Amino acid sequence: MKDKHCKECGLCDGTLCNTLFGELNLNYELPDKFPQSYNGLRFTSDAMDCSLPIAIDQHSGCAYNCTYCFSNSLQRAPDRNPAVLQRLIKHGSFFNEWNIKKLEKFLNRELKDDIAKAMYPLLDQGCPVQFGALGDPFDDLELHSGWAKKAIPLFIKYKIPVRVGTKAGINLQRPEYLKLFEDSPEQFWFAFSIISNSDDLIKKIDIRAPVTSERLKAMKLLTNLGCKASLRFRPFLPGISDAYPGEPNAWEVLMDRCNEAGARAVSFEYIFLNPAPTERQAAMYRLMFKTMGRPNFDKEWGKDSQRGVWKQNEAGLIYASDTGSVSCRRASRKAKYDITMKVKDKALSLGWNFGCSDPHFKEENSSGGCCGFSEQDKWFGNWSRRQLTEVIVQAKRAYEAGKPRQFTYNDWRPEWAHKVRVAHCISLGDWHTHRKLKTQTFGDIMRKKWNTPNHPRSPYMYFGGMLRPVGIDNNSGDLVYEYRPWDEEYDEKFKGE
Repeated sequence: MKDKHCKECGLCDGTLCNTLFGELNLNYELPDKFPQSYNGLRFTSDAMDCSLPIAIDQHSGCAYNCTYCFSNSLQRAPDRNPAVLQRLIKHGSFFNEWNIKKLEKFLNRELKDDIAKAMYPLLDQGCPVQFGALGDPFDDLELHSGWAKKAIPLFIKYKIPVRVGTKAGINLQRPEYLKLFEDSPEQFWFAFSIISNSDDLIKKIDIRAPVTSERLKAMKLLTNLGCKASLRFRPFLPGISDAYPGEPNAWEVLMDRCNEAGARAVSFEYIFLNPAPTERQAAMYRLMFKTMGRPNFDKEWGKDSQRGVWKQNEAGLIYASDTGSVSCRRASRKAKYDITMKVKDKALSLGWNFGCSDPHFKEENSSGGCCGFSEQDKWFGNWSRRQLTEVIVQAKRAYEAGKPRQFTYNDWRPEWAHKVRVAHCISLGDWHTHRKLKTQTFGDIMRKKWNTPNHPRSPYMYFGGMLRPVGIDNNSGDLVYEYRPWDEEYDEKFKGE
């Protein structure tokens, strides 16, 4: 029996609609004002190897509901956090909002909490911020609240470079939104997330988001204003991103279209899967696999994925039974190598910068970040150098120059990391873990991973053996790492994270 909100998209018989869309269906009457209880400012949980550690989201969710969305793995997902449903009962809204007044207080250095105070030195050095890290800042929730209309003038007033992550092809074409950027367009970098050249395919994956052609129209309008733009080509999905009937080189055509629309960089990453999806997430995966033309993709993926004993859960998806805290199933470097290098070569032939957020290929980046920023860019060249992407890029450059460079923890640890508790950066999942780690800083956790080579997030494992421990620092007692080129035989040991 079809759900009453079923859009009859053709992907199923309608029985999954309540599971997939119920909590994000915008046909219900939204409150006049979202509850102002969301904390939209945080250090990203990816700060260990992210060049933009400051993340800002105005809402606790997103209207687009894409089938692969990693936010489904986090506490903002209603099937992982009962508080989301409790908010609906109490306030009539699935979503809450960050009070816009706190944004101005933050930008004016008036907030006094530990998180904000640790961020101020980054703002002072000109580090760009992420706007739209876990949700789209220009989706239909924004149309309802108008938060970004107030935020953009504040970013301009306080001269903050802003990297916008978005799929909002239609809303960003609206004159009232384009006008927001006219006073200082060079301050804004739009990373347009587009994973398929096909409008028909992308609307079956990015279910509520505008199609590819609409996003490209918005990109062209923004770059004509003077804003900067890049293609956020992630996640790359076989059968959706690379090729499909009638378009054998769809990925290349998409990059050419983005180039015509003004893009000047690409940020690339092959798909990864959650090893322990909820029933709702598993249903979304099944729709994605069907659209890819590979309904058993999760089982195929297990063959090329990270170490572990793979089992099947009740939802029918294979999961890793002994990978501990690992949250991503990635394929081996070898399985992804050819297409990653093709995308890199194409980017360079277009005169773009290449960025890769997949840990297996970060050393190929044009600079020490995944966004594709230029080191010489006036507004976006001041990203945080104190993170592991910068380390592996610089380590490779030194190795290829014949001057191998060794790194210890103190060579790269973020200045803020030992001032901020880990619970303020990532969800610790359960009461026992929270009790055990509540007094530890994010830096404490990073340092432990650095000094534990067999940990899935150590530099050794995370980069697939390309940063190897070669000794111990006499001053600190921390491990010392050095770059080594990729060796195919390491794929048997290093499959994913």
